[in-house]
Amino acid sequence: MKPTRNALEALIAGLRGRLVVTADWQAVIALANHTLLTPALFAALARTGQLDRLPEDVGEYLQFIYRCNRQRNLRLRRQLNEAVAALNQWGIVPVLLKGAVPLFLSSSGRIPDRMMNDLDLAVETDTVEAARACLAKLGYAEAAFSFDGMGRPQDVGLLELRPYREIDRESPRLARRHGLRTKIPGPQSRALHWIMHDLIKEADYWRGRTDFRHLYDLARLAEQHKLDWAVLRTSLPDQSARNAFDTQLLALSHFFGVRAPAQYVRRPLVRFQHWRRVFPLYHPVLGVPLRLVGNSLWGMWRLLHGDGLGRRSPLDFGRRATSILLDGDLGSKV
Repeated sequence: MKPTRNALEALIAGLRGRLVVTADWQAVIALANHTLLTPALFAALARTGQLDRLPEDVGEYLQFIYRCNRQRNLRLRRQLNEAVAALNQWGIVPVLLKGAVPLFLSSSGRIPDRMMNDLDLAVETDTVEAARACLAKLGYAEAAFSFDGMGRPQDVGLLELRPYREIDRESPRLARRHGLRTKIPGPQSRALHWIMHDLIKEADYWRGRTDFRHLYDLARLAEQHKLDWAVLRTSLPDQSARNAFDTQLLALSHFFGVRAPAQYVRRPLVRFQHWRRVFPLYHPVLGVPLRLVGNSLWGMWRLLHGDGLGRRSPLDFGRRATSILLDGDLGSKV
């Protein structure tokens, strides 16, 4: 999707609790739907008492999506609790990641407004196979289109199960709710995981892309907890990762007003990378060459490093390479 500048700015303002009364709401809603932020937009405007100022049909639509997402998240929470209970019976205490954390920790009368694709769990490396066997007894089977995913026909989302790898010095803490035991990474670890997942693993740093749902997650995490960006930065393995980290800090500051250390975000390389991500959002046509170059470099890197592209059949390789070049694999990113 190619958002307009006005739609993007109105969506960001809405997520920060401010209403842009002159917004093109058809464009704003299209962008919110694409980025999976529609329920969060409704919740943010509700928290600041702005709903009455919305056009009636817009307010009704946002509320409808919010309520549908709430019902879906209730089903996801029941699914998560069932999986955790089964794993606990096998002596496995899973580590919850990303959206599974607030889903598990929320009280019975409340449910997160976050729209989620799946449930992310991690277990110790030597218990992965046992955990998969445990979930198989609940009717889960490996999903053909997801490397780590397991699913059932009756559920609204996959379970993503992977080995747990600490990415900083902060060990996850034990959390108990309703007799269930999980491990919850601290706020620092959760922030670092989101940044590294998007910018390094999914290559947003090289491709010049932004996952605004995760960026909003980071902004809310920074609002709720005092994150020490300097400490997080020292845990990164190399300068390339630190450049990506700094670029995301600048995006957090630019879009959501999160305070970031000036010595990190003012570096010329970081400012250039931020510009490379933002310019195509505001100028979609002029930004096409930037995106094409980024996609090409990323595709070449994947081929040279043998992550699976090179082992595909020529037809599959061609389809995958075309998908990368033409942004066919972006999902909810912009």
